[in-house]
Amino acid sequence: MLQLDNWDEPMRRAAIRRSFKAADSRIIVLEGRDIGWTQVTERDADYNLAQIQILDEFCGLGIGSAIIRDLLRHAAHEGKTVSLSAVRTNRAIELYKRLGFVMIDPDATPIIDMVWTPPSRQS
Repeated sequence: MLQLDNWDEPMRRAAIRRSFKAADSRIIVLEGRDIGWTQVTERDADYNLAQIQILDEFCGLGIGSAIIRDLLRHAAHEGKTVSLSAVRTNRAIELYKRLGFVMIDPDATPIIDMVWTPPSRQS
C-alpha cells in the first residue's frame, strides 16, 4: 500500500467540514434506498465534483460511472471542465481516468487533482 505522507486525519475532517455545502449535495437513491451522496459545486468555468460516496455493497455496479457521465454530459453542453481531488490510494482514480480525467500533477501526494475537459475545448 502506498504511504500517505503527512496525512493528518483531524485536519482532513476539518477541511471536509469547511468545504461541505448542503445546497450542492444530493443523496443517491436506488430503489428507494439511500446508497450514497454527491456534492457538485458549479463555478464560473467548471464544475467541481467535491464528493461522490457510494456504499461499498453498491460499488462496481456502474452507478458512480453513470452519475459522473451525466455530469460530464451536462458540463460538455455548457463548455465547462469538471475538476476533482482524490486521495492517491482511492480506487476510483482508475474510474476517473477511464472517464477522461487527467492528473494535473501526477507526482502530488497524498491528494491529487484531476480535470476533465470537454471535447470542444481540447487542443
